Amino acid sequence: MSLAHEPPTRAAQTPVVIEELRKIYHADRAELAVRAVDGISFRIERGESVAIVGPSGCGKSTLLHVLGCLDRPTSGRYFLEGRDVARLDEDERAAARNRHIGFVFQSFNLLPRMDAVENVELPLLYAGQRDTRARALRALERVGLADRAHHRPNELSGGQKQRVAIARALVTEPSIVLGDEPTGALDSRTGREVMELLGRLHAEGTTIVLVTHDLSVARSQDRVIRMRDGKIVGDGPAAAEIEAFVQENAGEIA
Repeated sequence: MSLAHEPPTRAAQTPVVIEELRKIYHADRAELAVRAVDGISFRIERGESVAIVGPSGCGKSTLLHVLGCLDRPTSGRYFLEGRDVARLDEDERAAARNRHIGFVFQSFNLLPRMDAVENVELPLLYAGQRDTRARALRALERVGLADRAHHRPNELSGGQKQRVAIARALVTEPSIVLGDEPTGALDSRTGREVMELLGRLHAEGTTIVLVTHDLSVARSQDRVIRMRDGKIVGDGPAAAEIEAFVQENAGEIA
């Protein structure tokens, strides 16, 4: 039997495909409409590491929310593992988010009354998975925190909290890890350590997309997408795009 028309396997699919995506706030009132994301298209291949950069208000955080299935686009198409997210209802989007997206936030978003392993375990419990404690412990071991499994967030340093957050992001084996300023709340040394960890995870095959103002973080990725006024103004190798960003924003950076 021919397999020519069989759907591609997850490994073969491009995990993220964006086509003419728009997110317009107050779209029903022309005088108030804000085109936060304005007709952009791009793809993220499996195993890539991508940074999204741009000045404040350029639309990168809105784009991150759409990529993370936290918000629905006004128009255009977003395919996550081959499914058009814009066509999913709220419950289906929540399921897709839990299964395919891992989040790393600037503020860690750990629950203070739960210890590290319980925080990491949460996405598995929400998804009704089995063997959740063992999988959470393995995720903590992967980020070098097996010995802190039963420490609560107030007993951990900033870097350790972010490692717990990364373990939580990885525990469901997501298609993509999204980071929202993952080093923003950390000192420079701890931030470098977290980026070294993300670099090792990327080397193991994890697909990573980071929104960041930190050009050193962006420079450490393979690819940079530059945004301005809701549009993509550059997309390519990190070194070239960072140079273009610095030149374009020389007055603001100075």
